[in-house]
Amino acid sequence: MFPERLDGARILYFTPEGEYGRMYYETGGIGADFKYLDICQYHGSDKFCLFCGNARKEVETDSLWDSMEACMSVAECFWGKTVLWSEK
Repeated sequence: MFPERLDGARILYFTPEGEYGRMYYETGGIGADFKYLDICQYHGSDKFCLFCGNARKEVETDSLWDSMEACMSVAECFWGKTVLWSEK
């Protein structure tokens, strides 16, 4: 089961487990494999966060956007494919 919150933010949309990219160290080594994408919102905020998570559903990196649609668009543009979202 997917958690209700990540890093204190409420999950609005999430993806099935997949290959969503990697984060690399400056030395070239793999820092993290992104297995999940999540769109979240912090209480009282009008902004939306796009989280990239690892296999343990922990946030590895995030970015802040003005809308859910912007998060979805950025995810699809960055990964170059349609992203399947599930509403929480």
